[in-house]
Amino acid sequence: MRFPSAEWASAYREALNAEPEYADAARAWEGDILLLVRPDDTAPNGEGIHLDLYHGSCRAATFVADPRAVPSEFVYEGSRADWGRMIRREIDPVKSILDGTFRIKGNMAKAMRFTRAAKVLVETAGKIPTEA
Repeated sequence: MRFPSAEWASAYREALNAEPEYADAARAWEGDILLLVRPDDTAPNGEGIHLDLYHGSCRAATFVADPRAVPSEFVYEGSRADWGRMIRREIDPVKSILDGTFRIKGNMAKAMRFTRAAKVLVETAGKIPTEA
């Protein structure tokens, strides 16, 4: 499956909702996040996956062809190549923010309370068969 795509988003939602560690780590989380691929030749406006997360479950995972049209509490963004590395678990989601590989926009105090949930989000993404 291609990341990002509607097919990938659907598979990711199913995998995330079947993950008990995520349910535990995110039990107090309410909000949404856009997993954004920065604009490039493939997608001049960027593209991504919008997640509606609520108390340890993913209520919706939607492919977004034009992220400018989707307001989100958090935006976690990186290049297409770095998203590939993230999904293959070659880089850490938290360290990648600290070193500038990825950027996060939103309430950082809230985000830092859920670093374990963020790690499980990425680990679960690595379970989805994804084209490089």
